[in-house]
Formats: sequence, C-alpha cells, structure tokens
Amino acid sequence: MVVSDQNLKNAIAILKKGGVVVFPTETSYGFAADATNNHAVEKVMEIKGRELWKTPPLIVANRQMADKYLFINKKTNKLINKYWPGPLTVVGNIKDKNLLSKYVVRDGTIALRVSESEIAVQLSLGVDGPIVATSANISGKEACFSVDCVKKQLQTQLLQPDLYLDAGLLDHKPASTIITEKNGEIIVLRSGNINVLGENTNTSSVG
Repeated sequence: MVVSDQNLKNAIAILKKGGVVVFPTETSYGFAADATNNHAVEKVMEIKGRELWKTPPLIVANRQMADKYLFINKKTNKLINKYWPGPLTVVGNIKDKNLLSKYVVRDGTIALRVSESEIAVQLSLGVDGPIVATSANISGKEACFSVDCVKKQLQTQLLQPDLYLDAGLLDHKPASTIITEKNGEIIVLRSGNINVLGENTNTSSVG
C-alpha cells in the first residue's frame, strides 16, 4: 500500500497546525508531531499514555538538519556515517534548547536519527525541522506494524491522532538502537535494529 502525495500533504498541514499523525517508519508505525510545538508534543504523550518527562525520540530529514540541533562527537560521527539514514538513534547535547519543545529535551540532551523511511523524511522536510517519532502504541504495549493494530490499542483513548498514513503491513523489525557517547566511549542505551558493538541485541520494540 502506497501513501499518496495528497495524504502526505495533508499530514504536513496537520503537523504544522499542531496535530498528530500516525506514520510508517523503517521499524514500526510511529506518532509524528512538530517537535518545536509544546502542545503537539503534549498531545502525542497523552495519546500514548506516557509521562511528559520521558522525552520522545525525534527524526530529522538529513545530516544537515541533525547538525543544526545536535552536538555530534567523534566516535558517534563514525557510526552515523555508517548507519544513517537508518534505525540508529543518537542521544547527545542540544545546541540550542530554545529551538525545540521543552518536552523533547532532557537535561540538555535530545535523541534523534535520520530515518530510512521516505515518508518520515518528507514529514520532517515539510515542517522544516525535527518531528517526534515515538512508536505508535500505548506506553508499555507492543509496537504496531499495521494501522489496524494502532487503532485497536487507541480505541479507548479520549484523544486520537488527527490522521493515519497507512502504508499497509510493515515487516516486523526491532526498534532503533539508541546510543550515546561519554568520555570517548559509545554506550548502548537500547539494543535494537543495529548491532553497533557486537553485543546480543534486544528485540524489544516498545518505545
């Protein structure tokens, strides 16, 4: 199933107005929102049933956009040159916390990646900045690889997404690997789709 250009345009318009869109990523379906908009991020977290202090990961369209927001250290740079675009999320210091919603910044850090998903890239380009990209499921429940799964999990939620971009059934894949760099060493915060250090990966997709 292909997401039409018109639906993509509709999704971008909704994001610009502070709405929430369910969209396909290279791992599972995710909730998208404008990461500069406090109200939009609050809405995502309320729909998901997740505490606001648990800052969501972000997707940016390209490396140039990532460099605008994130300080990238030397070893991390080597990994993202190898794995971006792809399911490798980097946690690092934000260059200017005033550029983004306070709900996506924790202790001066953000978590972001450049996605392999062309739809995710187009959404980020459409809003000209990062989008929230947390998995489209109720917090603590399994990730969803179909729109029907998302709708079933959300059926009792008062708040609902404003639009679903249905790309059909996605391949079941682990969530993105999350890393950070401290004192020149790479630390894996969540094992996932990419095995950066040769460790046994954890295939949990809850995020």
